[in-house]
Amino acid sequence: MSTSNKTLSRKIDKAIFKFKLIEPGDKILIAVSGGKDSLALAYFLGHKQKSFPIPFELGAVHIENDFEGCGKNPAMAQLMEEWAVPFEIKKVPVLDRLKPGKSMNCYWCSTQRRMELIRYAGEHGYNKIALGHHMDDMLETFFMNMIYKSELSSMLPKLKYDKYPYTVIRPLAYVKEAEIIEFAEKIGILDAAGTCIYGTTSHRLDVRRIIDEMAVQEGNHIKDNIFEAMNNPVHRYMPYSLLDESEKL
Repeated sequence: MSTSNKTLSRKIDKAIFKFKLIEPGDKILIAVSGGKDSLALAYFLGHKQKSFPIPFELGAVHIENDFEGCGKNPAMAQLMEEWAVPFEIKKVPVLDRLKPGKSMNCYWCSTQRRMELIRYAGEHGYNKIALGHHMDDMLETFFMNMIYKSELSSMLPKLKYDKYPYTVIRPLAYVKEAEIIEFAEKIGILDAAGTCIYGTTSHRLDVRRIIDEMAVQEGNHIKDNIFEAMNNPVHRYMPYSLLDESEKL
């Protein structure tokens, strides 16, 4: 494994151990969209299976939509076989499920795919679902929620569903998108990775530009600082701390 690959692997280990993403006996399902992020996640978790100090099982599924131009990647099955990750493609009529008069959008598609992931996990005995969101995704979500929803929240590295007996994990929490792009180029999967024509909202692109501009001016370490800030809230110096308990609800 090259030096850069080892760096990414160590960052994934950091997330796994810090947030207790993997526990002995876990059966983990990787949601493989066909994009660079989920492919990178499959690569590293696949390579960790045999020698990782915590025993776990691994599998992957791709939820294939019924419309063109969204994550379809004919090389996925071959890559999963090379990385020793059991893999299946599940076809879902996302477009066909649209109600009359409604148009396709990212929210509808993601909702349908999430429900199919949960259903697939239950049918095949998985207790955790691994998603390919990275640090940039989490920072963008944090800023978007702050700006557009007036709340301090983001994607979590680990989230247990309230209604279902499954936990979502994001092992790429400490990995930046630029690092994934560099890795994907190096091992030759960037060109093979699929993209989605509905994939990114204008709000997310706007926030991404803001964060990237700060990183250019101050250095890329600023992303690490913002991420660590989310792990280090000082409640005493937030207006929230001045409210009565009844006002905090």
